[in-house]
Order: sequence, then structure tokens, then C-alpha cells
Amino acid sequence: MTGVNKKNMLGIFAFAACAMATNMTMGILALIMQSYPTVNPTTVQQILTTPALVGTAYAFCVGILHKKIPAKFLAMFAQIALFAYGMIFCFLGGKAPVGVLIAAAGLAGIGQGSNNTLLAILLAEACPDESKRGGILGIVMSVMNLGGVAITSLGGVLAVGGWNNAYYLFFALLVTLAIQAICLPKGAFAGAPAPVAGEKKEKGKLPIKVWAISIHYFFFFLALYVFGTNVSEYIISTHKLGTSAEAGVASSMVTVGGIAAGAFFGAYSKVLKKATVPVLMGIAAVGLLVPIFVTTSIVAIFACGLLLGISMMGCNPYIMGYMAQITTPDQYSNALSIFSGFMNGGMCVAISVLAFLTKLLCGDGAHVPTKFIVGAALAIICFVTSFPIYMGKDKK
Repeated sequence: MTGVNKKNMLGIFAFAACAMATNMTMGILALIMQSYPTVNPTTVQQILTTPALVGTAYAFCVGILHKKIPAKFLAMFAQIALFAYGMIFCFLGGKAPVGVLIAAAGLAGIGQGSNNTLLAILLAEACPDESKRGGILGIVMSVMNLGGVAITSLGGVLAVGGWNNAYYLFFALLVTLAIQAICLPKGAFAGAPAPVAGEKKEKGKLPIKVWAISIHYFFFFLALYVFGTNVSEYIISTHKLGTSAEAGVASSMVTVGGIAAGAFFGAYSKVLKKATVPVLMGIAAVGLLVPIFVTTSIVAIFACGLLLGISMMGCNPYIMGYMAQITTPDQYSNALSIFSGFMNGGMCVAISVLAFLTKLLCGDGAHVPTKFIVGAALAIICFVTSFPIYMGKDKK
């Protein structure tokens, strides 16, 4: 990789590898629920949505914080918080009240709200050449998803002997933190371009399209999160298709799809161009329809996870690059913060909104099959409305 600071990239890969560690909780959520039989399942599901709540608030702050604090320390702070989250679940899960786990889940929100923004900032500093950055971003996303699939699959297997055991995997964060401490230098990267003498930064209001993309993705992520919050129950309780091991594999299929989406991002984004996001959102809609019509095979829910992973992890790098095209350099980090904030906001309200809409349809807000129908309907709406947003003219 010419024109790229390889040492810095090692630090970025270390950060990305554990960024999706919390996905493991999706696959073992049903087991966590069994540890708290007297607690309403919707309450236990807040373990998944609390990170989104904290992440929503934190995401809006990252762009501002980066003006005062180097990205290296923001990245390490996020993963230290993630390590603390894992340790609390490992040693207190099933023993402490569920409220302790819900509060601890907020620690994961620090990373959840900043991962996309920090990766874009770090990569921009490590790879100043914008023409090469898109392909490298795809590789980084693949590494992120590869780490996610490893920890989710291993976590599902370890959870068979007790779900707390899965969180021993979070000790791996100590290794990645050490790599980041060595490879991510304080302040701007050594290979980052120096500002041109006399250069004046452009300022002004963010383009309306930044807000349109962010609000649109809020609803899209709300729809997709029906999978994360219900896949474990769908497999273990509703259709009795397997155990936590199978649920872990289903969750990991999202990251398998993400690996593929990242690895081939440079190729398909050049072919699809402005149609990249609409096509990927169409894939997500198809993915959510599969487990609605095929309920007797575990393969169907695996396929759903795979297609959702392709969609999510294909949309993210495209949007991160697209934001750079429609904003000035001074606006970029703030635009990413707003996008991440709305994305996390979608996850944050997903359980409540999906339960409300499900109750309107069938009278039971906890009915998992109907939740998937609601999610698929929302995804189809997002697919249709993506065309005017992404296919229109761009203005800075």
C-alpha cells in the first residue's frame, strides 16, 4: 500500500478488529433472558438498545471532541470502555440485577457512537490520497467484520456452558489496546499532509443532504435492528431451530456479509456508483423477507443475516466517502458525527417502535414473526425513498 503509513494502519486494524465485539450479545440474548425469568423480555432487550442510546448522544460529540483530543486517545478510550463492559457481563451477569447489566451496556455505546467517525478520521490521516482511501476503507471494514464474526461465533459456542463464559473473549482487547498505544501516534499521523501555508478553511452550514441521509439511515437502521434484537429468540424460542450456538452463527452471518461487502467494496461501488446505496437497501429488504416466508430452516435466518451484513457494511463506507464529497474538510467530522448519531438513534428506539407497530398489527407487541414483517416493510420503504436521496444532484 504505497502512500499509506503502514504502522498507523496496523493500529487502525487493531481498533477495527474488536469494534463489533458487542454483536456477540445478540446471539446469546435468549440465554441472558433465561437468567432473569421474572424480568420482562423487553426490559432485558435494553441490554442491546442502551449502547445505542449512549452512542446517539456520544456520536454528536465526537466531531467536537476531536478538535481538542487526538483521535488515538478517543479510540483507546472507546475500547477501554468496551473492555469494562465485557468484564461486568463476565463476572456479574446472572448474579447482579439486570439493571446493572443495562447500565454497563452503556459503556459499549461509547464505541458504538464513535467507531465510524473515528475510523474515517484515522484513515484520512493515515492515507491522505482520497483516490486510494475508498478501497482501503473497504479492507478496514472487512477486518472489523472478521473480528466480529470470530468473537460472535466463539462466544456462541462458549455460551453453551454458561453465557458469562463468552465474555472471557473480551480479554483480547488488552492486546489490541497495546497495539494501538504503539502504532497510533499522538496527534496527527506522521504521514498526514501538513496544512498549506495561508490556506483558509471553509466554514458554513452543513448541506441539507447530510441531514437527509442521516434521517433516512435512522429509519433504515431501525428496520434492520429487528434482526439483532430478535434473532436469538427467533431461533431458540419461537421456531426452535437451534441453541445459542446456532443463534451465535446467525448473528455472525451479519459480519460474514460485512466481510464480503468490505472486501469487494471498491469493485461494486465503481460499477453501481450513485445506485450503490439503493441497491444495497434493496438487498436488506429481500433479506428480511426470507425468514418471514421460510420458517422451518435455519438456513433462512442465516441468509437473512448474510444479506443484512452485505447491506449495512456496504452502505457505511459509501456514505462515509459520500459525506466527504458533499461537505468541506472542516465540516466532515461533524457530518460523520451527525450520521452516526442518527444511526445509533435508530437502534435506540428500535425495540419500542417495533413493539408498538407489532402490537398495532397483531395485538401482541412481543410477537417475533410480526416484528420481522414490520422490519421488512420499513426496509422496503427505505429502499424506495433512497433513490431521490442518492441519485439526485450533489451540492457542497
